[in-house]
Amino acid sequence: MMTTSSSKGFKVTDAERKTRVGIAAKDLEELKIKTIQKFKLKLTPSEINFQLPDGTFVETNDYFETLKSHTLLIWVKHGEIAHTDAEILYKTIRDVNQEYLTAGEKIQEFFSENMKSKVYKLAELLRGIDDDKSKISLKSEHPEWFDGLDTSAKTKEDYMFRKAQDRIRTFFYRTKEELRKHTELPQDELQFLLLELNNRLKNSKYNGHYFDRRKWHEDDILKCICNESGNFSCQGRWDKERCLYETSHQINPYRSREERIVFQCWNLDHVKERSRSIIPAIREALKHKLTLENAKNFASLKKEIYIDTKSIYNDLFTTKNLKLVHIVCHDKGAHNEKAGPYLLI
Repeated sequence: MMTTSSSKGFKVTDAERKTRVGIAAKDLEELKIKTIQKFKLKLTPSEINFQLPDGTFVETNDYFETLKSHTLLIWVKHGEIAHTDAEILYKTIRDVNQEYLTAGEKIQEFFSENMKSKVYKLAELLRGIDDDKSKISLKSEHPEWFDGLDTSAKTKEDYMFRKAQDRIRTFFYRTKEELRKHTELPQDELQFLLLELNNRLKNSKYNGHYFDRRKWHEDDILKCICNESGNFSCQGRWDKERCLYETSHQINPYRSREERIVFQCWNLDHVKERSRSIIPAIREALKHKLTLENAKNFASLKKEIYIDTKSIYNDLFTTKNLKLVHIVCHDKGAHNEKAGPYLLI
């Protein structure tokens, strides 16, 4: 039996990924013995195996020797198989059931390490899915696409229309909640602004057309952001003109239930950030308007002062400021695009 001349350190975890320990071993047998000791297992070395996160089993010392130090190994009982990274990601998205992948603690924890690698593995999992059913719309013709959904939608397009609406509504409700926390703002003006924004959203049906492939031929205002087949392309990081990955990120949530679920990791990202830029600019406009109206010298000029509701609406809820991006291209750091001023004099 070939053995390594010196020990290498590995990260070893169980199939549940709940406990992770560092173990140094010079060969596979020693790693098994130390794993049994560390995890206090009532098993013999012949009763456990090691699996890589992509599903590959480490069965020989020859293969063991090719592993780099700090490789993550999953111990499993002989005959059992642990979930791969891609399978865990898919299950996590499904279980969390939220529009924004980064919202859940489970998601944050999962993506805290080797995010790009895990997303790539997920793409591999989806590759090869039969494309024939992507053109089908009716629930009666593709019932598995609707599996697990609590919806009255009879077509994929109706469901995707509502999911786009949900994302835009979320932007509105979060904006309203954050602005109302600032009691120093003129409340009448704030209430009027929120009402105007909501009316515009109702008139546009909360921009549900963004994900509705039936709208591919409409004008720029009502056009979807996918093509006729329902294929979405990443529009690139907020400060880039396009996705810079060699194979640009693409997805078609109309194709399968799996891609519909994974589409939840794609973000509508504000170029001018909502919380860091747009909301502070709104607050500044409301306060400045009140200051000007109360100033005696300004009142004598008899000028009208308006809050620029249209620009606020465009920055918060439209593709004038929103980009659809793959999670890898979603930069959560501070953007340097400045919003406002939202005051018309």
